[in-house]
Amino acid sequence: MDIEFFLKDRTKFIRYFYDTAAAPFTKIMSDIENGVEPYIPPYSEDDEPPFLTEWLDAKSGLETCGHHALSMLSSSLQLYLKAWVDRLDKYHGMKFDVNFKKKGWFNGYREIFNEVELNISECPANLEIIEQIPLVRNRVQHPEQLTSINISHSESDLSKLSNPYFVQESELSLAAEQEKQSWLFPPTIAPTKEKIIEAINNVEMLCSWLEAQYWSARNA
Repeated sequence: MDIEFFLKDRTKFIRYFYDTAAAPFTKIMSDIENGVEPYIPPYSEDDEPPFLTEWLDAKSGLETCGHHALSMLSSSLQLYLKAWVDRLDKYHGMKFDVNFKKKGWFNGYREIFNEVELNISECPANLEIIEQIPLVRNRVQHPEQLTSINISHSESDLSKLSNPYFVQESELSLAAEQEKQSWLFPPTIAPTKEKIIEAINNVEMLCSWLEAQYWSARNA
């Protein structure tokens, strides 16, 4: 089975899903910002921007599209890595005893790569970005606050991350201005389209590299 083909078939759908699902929310935000019908600002001496509630709802909708795209990407990568390791067992009799629950599944697979003497640091993909995808998925699937639709990183997440990738740029800039990066509040996970595409590209790069390593070793 060509597992790389099926991984990329999934990532192709994730791109399609995000573009299609995000489009109406992006349009509402743009129409409000540009005063397009039906969001023509009425005369008001109120300091609050017109249609602020509608704009914030659309922003939350856009972020939710990103959350689900990254959740699907996390699942796709996990399925690919499982298939990659299962192939070692099925065709080469290689078995591994890894506590995925304790280590986290991505770190568990990295341990397997070490066992087979595969130096994943040589992979051209940005592993720091890839490592954050399961963290986002976990936060999306297990929110902690009833009072807010926003999804934020946990303190545990932040202790592991030197540079949170999927957070709001305004919050990242504010923290960077501090002498030592700190957070007044847990940063909101708000992936932009550009960062979602970058995450997808890096997952594909990792999987293509792993395929090349497998077939190079098998055909040696």
